[in-house]
Amino acid sequence: MQSMRFTLSAGLMTLWLVACGGSGGSGGGAGGGAGNGPLAEPPASLARQPAECSNMVADAHVTRNELASGERAEDAELLLRFVQLTDGHIIDDDGQAVLGLSALDPLEPTFESAMRLQEEYADEVLNRMIAGLNDCHADHPAAFALVTGDSADLATVAETRRFIDNLDGGFDRMGAFETACREDQPAASCARFTGRGLADTQTPDQDIDSLLTQALLTRTLIQLTATEAAALSGRAADGSADPARETVTRSPGLPEVLRCTDDDPDCVNQRLAMPYLVAFGNHDGYVRGTVPLDGGANEVASLFGRRYMLDQRDYIDEFFFTAEQPGPVGHGFQHVEADRRADADPRNDGYYAFDAADGRFRMIVLNTIIDGADPRLPTDVVRNPFALADGGIDATQFAWLQAELAEAHEEEQLVVLFSHHPDLSFAEFGMFAALVPIEVTAAQLLSELARWPNLIAWVAGHTHRHRVRAFTVDHGLGGNGDIATAVDCVTPGACRGFWQIETASLIDHPQQQRLIEVFGNGDGTGTIRASILGHDFERSQELAAADDRCALYLSDPDAVAAAVSEADLAVLCQQGGTRTGEAGDRNVELRFAMPDFGAS
Repeated sequence: MQSMRFTLSAGLMTLWLVACGGSGGSGGGAGGGAGNGPLAEPPASLARQPAECSNMVADAHVTRNELASGERAEDAELLLRFVQLTDGHIIDDDGQAVLGLSALDPLEPTFESAMRLQEEYADEVLNRMIAGLNDCHADHPAAFALVTGDSADLATVAETRRFIDNLDGGFDRMGAFETACREDQPAASCARFTGRGLADTQTPDQDIDSLLTQALLTRTLIQLTATEAAALSGRAADGSADPARETVTRSPGLPEVLRCTDDDPDCVNQRLAMPYLVAFGNHDGYVRGTVPLDGGANEVASLFGRRYMLDQRDYIDEFFFTAEQPGPVGHGFQHVEADRRADADPRNDGYYAFDAADGRFRMIVLNTIIDGADPRLPTDVVRNPFALADGGIDATQFAWLQAELAEAHEEEQLVVLFSHHPDLSFAEFGMFAALVPIEVTAAQLLSELARWPNLIAWVAGHTHRHRVRAFTVDHGLGGNGDIATAVDCVTPGACRGFWQIETASLIDHPQQQRLIEVFGNGDGTGTIRASILGHDFERSQELAAADDRCALYLSDPDAVAAAVSEADLAVLCQQGGTRTGEAGDRNVELRFAMPDFGAS
């Protein structure tokens, strides 16, 4: 199979000039690279050593040996370094108030993730994370960042444009929707939906020690009221109000503090210093991350100056309207095969593959949102409504994946797989699993991945938690403690398994991401060093921790009774600290067996 892909050179960690202020180049089309010609290599002293960056959490790295014994060699060769960004949930909180159904949040834990104390600062948190990444990148260059989904929250055009502008270090750039809209409508009408020309308003922070804040019902009412007041008055970050910033009937763009460029010496808005690529998340393609529908949604949203991206190509097209730096133009979607991009199906363009580290790696990016028409329904207005936020892949994408894996093995490449949903978030484990037409199960996917001894890791998001599991293979049986399945190794006896890496979100506590490095130890083993990265925006960290701590749901009478009888709101905590993970889920060094391609 002839695939269109490019090589992100990272054998010695290129992009050094970009990290240190060099000119660099732009991304291109389907075969375009991330740079404009070769870039200078970093000093030899950095070519082997693991990254040590100021934005890494202080936890000691835990070595895990489920797949191979020993430890990383002191003189191990650094093969690849990249960043995983995930679940930023850039949110138009004014739109949340009028379209997000936030009033439902206190009724049922299913809706818990949609109304947050810290959501006002999603843009600022992402940009502070970018600043930390850039500092780390200056000393320890990464080949690329890969965003494993949920860049937006309500799946609106403006949220996606804010995400792109944030990483590009600019604001108010024209996008795909507005460009197309202006062909037959007045320019002002089209800009109304995109966030161009208008800063996001600022809602005052709630008192996290107040009982009214700790109970979700009163917290929601307070937050909705404050958000609407800010939208009507045009409240700025400093507390001042200006009707010119009013956003209640228009979709807002980046907040005032980020509406600047590097031409301004006081600008805090930083452009990401490395190329970034994007995967689909359920919040990027479904209304509120759970409802894939067409008819009537945008007619209602337009009354409030919002527009949903209900077609996958709407989302994909926005990433072709981006700055040339950090690139590449298309941010991964340019690698979709040309015939697939040109066909009549708007839902099969969200998965792709590309090469990295001078061709030593194949990076495969899946689209795990279930967005096909349910053949049992007479209309395409509502697509697979019972999947909700759960994921999966169809038979067509599975066949494509099989071909990619076979080609990577033939070319003797190590493989890293990326997706938004991990295995346990597939639809067969969902609330209405029996009602969802499932073409490929999580067990089938795991079995296929484990067949290939050169696949070393599956990196995912969605769960908003740090979790690392080993999928082991022993005498033809594979498993990770949750799912067991038969494995038919392409080279008998060569398959040892692979690592499953999930990373917490940027929107929820602990608001952390990952730096991932792959080393060859020179003894037939390799090490994946996964390090947790934080940010320094303390106000959001405090709010996120409080938001994660307690919630009072009206549908949970036992929790209500306990709170009343014991006056102890701690009994209402829903997450129980699982998002931060155990030591073996956070800073880790994951050992694996290098494939012996000669044996095949």
